[in-house]
Amino acid sequence: MRTSKEYTHLLIGILSIFLGGQQLKAQNYASSLELTGGIVEDGYGVNAGYNYYLNRFKYIQGAVFLSFAEDNQQGYTVPYNNFTLNIGYFNNVIEALNRKFTASLGAGPVVGYEIVNNGQQELATGALVSNTSEFIYGGFVGAELDFYFTESFSIIGKVNQYYHPSSDLGQFAFFGGVGIRYILF
Repeated sequence: MRTSKEYTHLLIGILSIFLGGQQLKAQNYASSLELTGGIVEDGYGVNAGYNYYLNRFKYIQGAVFLSFAEDNQQGYTVPYNNFTLNIGYFNNVIEALNRKFTASLGAGPVVGYEIVNNGQQELATGALVSNTSEFIYGGFVGAELDFYFTESFSIIGKVNQYYHPSSDLGQFAFFGGVGIRYILF
């Protein structure tokens, strides 16, 4: 037969395990997946990313960015696509409405590939394209707005300015879009 003191110790042990597990869970911040569609200069783009939260205010983002655009050079339209991998560090700068709205700023490196005129040197008109498809690199700065409508989903607004010093078509590329973010627990 157990004494009341033994039952008390058993109860404290069980509560310690349960509450200790909850504390560990509270410090294990979520990660999230996002998909954003929007505009780029003379075209449109899609951004798909994964965020790993270091804490409630900071996260690391890995994203794939695809853009589909056309450049007008000397009266000719030249299609081009950018496919890049972006790794960024973001920090919340505003948190409002009882954590229903956040604004974050971030930056990081970019590496990818730029395809000019679907890889062909000649346009349909017979004109030759002097720019070539090539690997591009550089960096980006970005801002994100999150509007949480449930604990697991938010609508995001994203603005990124890319800098590709190795691009033949233009060193600066803008992306602005709206999408959805799903928070993984």
